[in-house]
Amino acid sequence: MAGTRDKATSGGRAVEAHAVRRWLLPLGAVLALLAGCASMSRHPESAPSPSSASAAGANAGSVEQYAAVIKANSDRSDHESDGRVRADLATQSSTAADACLALDAQAAACQYGKAVATGMEARAHPTKAVGLLNSMLQSLNSAEAADPNYDKAGPSRVRALVLIRAPGWPLGPGDTDAGLAAARKAVSLQPDYPPNVLALAEALSKSGDAKGSHASYQRALELAQATPAGPERDGWIHDAQDGLAQK
Repeated sequence: MAGTRDKATSGGRAVEAHAVRRWLLPLGAVLALLAGCASMSRHPESAPSPSSASAAGANAGSVEQYAAVIKANSDRSDHESDGRVRADLATQSSTAADACLALDAQAAACQYGKAVATGMEARAHPTKAVGLLNSMLQSLNSAEAADPNYDKAGPSRVRALVLIRAPGWPLGPGDTDAGLAAARKAVSLQPDYPPNVLALAEALSKSGDAKGSHASYQRALELAQATPAGPERDGWIHDAQDGLAQK
């Protein structure tokens, strides 16, 4: 009987781990929306290597430099297929975030950077995702308390995406209603930033408001088309068009 119970418990954990991995797949898209921490390219070919990022982290001495290291690592991780490299980048980012917080625990950039680093850890270690995502949300709350407009309302925007994409209890911290409220707040703070409107459109879709979602995707498309040419603009337009194509 004990052996049967052990097998059942092991099987349950395996199913849970598989489910967590499945819903963590879009997390890279969440992290990709964390633009604004540093003025660095999101192209994988221009992202620094893990060793150079680590060296930058070791020499960083200001909030801005630590934030730049985390942003560079996040950019690279978003395009990295090697799980070991993603894990190394997550560790480097966590170290940089902790150093940033030690320098200024109240800085929005440090709290936001900690949220990014924790999200990277969650993506690299799916079996620990629930606790890590909860910690990520706490860091986003602290960043918002310090500066709600940081990264163009980034704390609210990213919190919305995590809440609407993650499963609900007991597998994760997902909460569609809370996610929708966070997305609305991001838009109220920075109404003309396309990623905020895209987050709202997705939240409305998840809540069952197809009409409102379509209108927000259309608004996001118009805002994106009015921005200067570049890879971010292209990504926003693509996301908006995908949303508009949904039935």
